Amino acid sequence: MLKVPIEQIEPGMVLARPVANPEKPDHTLLKAGYEMEADKVARLRAIGVSSIWINYPGLDFLDDVLDTQVISQQQELYSSLKENFNEAQQESLSNIDYRPYVEQMRNLFHSLLAHDNISAAFVNELHGQSNDIYRHCTAVASMAMLIGLRSENQLLKARSNMNAQQAKDLTSLGTGCLLHDMGKTLLPEELQTFRISAMDLGSAEWQKHTEIGYDMLKAGLDPVAAQVIVNHHQHYDGSGFPKRKQLNGTGAPFFPLKGTEIHIFCRIACLANYFDSFRYLPDGRTAPTVVALKRMKKPGYASWFDPELYRIFTKAMPAFSPGEQVTLNDGRNVVVIQVNDDYPCKPIVRPINLDDALSPAAREQKEKQPIAEDKPAEPTAVPAEQQAAQEDAEDKNDPSKFDIDLSQDSRYFIQKVGEFDVSSFLH
Repeated sequence: MLKVPIEQIEPGMVLARPVANPEKPDHTLLKAGYEMEADKVARLRAIGVSSIWINYPGLDFLDDVLDTQVISQQQELYSSLKENFNEAQQESLSNIDYRPYVEQMRNLFHSLLAHDNISAAFVNELHGQSNDIYRHCTAVASMAMLIGLRSENQLLKARSNMNAQQAKDLTSLGTGCLLHDMGKTLLPEELQTFRISAMDLGSAEWQKHTEIGYDMLKAGLDPVAAQVIVNHHQHYDGSGFPKRKQLNGTGAPFFPLKGTEIHIFCRIACLANYFDSFRYLPDGRTAPTVVALKRMKKPGYASWFDPELYRIFTKAMPAFSPGEQVTLNDGRNVVVIQVNDDYPCKPIVRPINLDDALSPAAREQKEKQPIAEDKPAEPTAVPAEQQAAQEDAEDKNDPSKFDIDLSQDSRYFIQKVGEFDVSSFLH
């Protein structure tokens, strides 16, 4: 299967995975196996679906990129969180029973634990859907759990007062992250969508959402999960908030926490929180993963994060994920086949022809259509040496021989993800 930006979806392509309603991710709009029609493509674009998974010959080995159980659990978390908090705001937030969230996070933790090398690609299945607090919290919780699973040594060191099994249990991390921004639901509506930046850490009223959430939820949660809620904006360099540390006794000023004074779960939550926030640009667009990663590396932000955990995070969240369709600088469409850990922006890719994703009937119909005289020029031709190799492989039984390792071939780089030009974010 192949993940294709919605801008490049054509009638006749067949869904490899269901398409969920962005506002209600547990509600399926289109089922796997559905052959796309023009009006459905237009409708998906209109409601904010950014990409969909389609069938593509020869890429069956990518089917394991996404775990359907994990994605289903994410969708259930989002739906229950949104439904319960919306209902509670009509009555009283004190009536919410948080135990089901703890159990749901424990189940997600064990699902992730069952995978030896799951990537963070599944988190992106929530991106491009409803951009609200509940989606954000669900994505942050999932990402934080994945970072935690890859931080075993750091967890054992930071939580050395516990036995190994307890130290590595991430249920409290996930629960805290799932609820970390619920304090925003009590802020004025105009403040709820504010996004922090290095130049603007938000008003004092907006910053209060961490303490509002803590006071609102602490009675129903274990202390570690509650600590994630209040301290997810503590920065490793001490520039975060809220001010929780008093240096010189009664009457002295308070300061933000710094470095390892910050609980390791809060340091992980900080990473996951800002990554998800950086996906959403001031102009309203949703940026590809590589853009958010680049923003996190900028001098104004880089010192906010624990450097050890940041390195682990970048391994968990590749700039370009396997199965993702992108466009090279020569105009060719390619699919990411393998992540390059040493050069995250230079994965191994394979040229594809999106017409091969059409159903036989749709492809036959397209081939019968007359070519317009003013048709734009085709992308740059396949290089001669690759053309020769293709001619030698008449049976095309080994498509891997056309793979391009972008770390070894400096002529090519990824230019676009959908309509988004990412070339300036690669270095």
